[in-house]
Amino acid sequence: MTNTPTYDLECIDITKSFGPIRAVKGVSFNIPSGSFFSILGPSGCGKTTLMRMIAGFEEPGSGDIRIKGRSVLGTPPNKRNVKMVFQHLALFPMMNVYENIAYGLRCNGVKNAEIKAKVQDVLERIALPDVAEREIHQLSGGQKQRIAIARCMVLDPDVLLLDEPLGALDLKLREAMKIELKQLQHQFNTTFIYITHDQSEALVMSDHV
Repeated sequence: MTNTPTYDLECIDITKSFGPIRAVKGVSFNIPSGSFFSILGPSGCGKTTLMRMIAGFEEPGSGDIRIKGRSVLGTPPNKRNVKMVFQHLALFPMMNVYENIAYGLRCNGVKNAEIKAKVQDVLERIALPDVAEREIHQLSGGQKQRIAIARCMVLDPDVLLLDEPLGALDLKLREAMKIELKQLQHQFNTTFIYITHDQSEALVMSDHV
């Protein structure tokens, strides 16, 4: 008896058009659990549109998207166990690090004691155990990246989507963050789907491109 492979995400013949423009044409792939999977291509080729469909912000014109084997077509973004890190990170400047990471847990009605434990655990795992009380403007670019990932990972997503998250960093920090992102993905053992136009980023970090 052979074991059926488990996929955290399956895209099956996905298409998407905006009027006469075909943004995504017949894309299919399977992503095994716990992979670092990169989607590589030039600007304007449909990468972000594909990611927005996976996240639920756009519906495909045809095809299917399955997370953990279940179709999520018609399922709104807040009901999909998918989280997204944007290039501009979208951290809340009026909240400190602790409140940024705790925000999603509070929205889900998690009790304060559990929030405290989960936030501290995720800060330990991103190797920033002592920054909970810091304001966002006091963090370096690399620290902000890690906090943005921690804010998603504390919610235990099935899939983490990263839309060119290193694009706003300077070259030296970007090189360091390539290695760090791969280490973080191993640390959480969660499927990372990484959108990039940078071939070196994709090749350094990915299990599959």
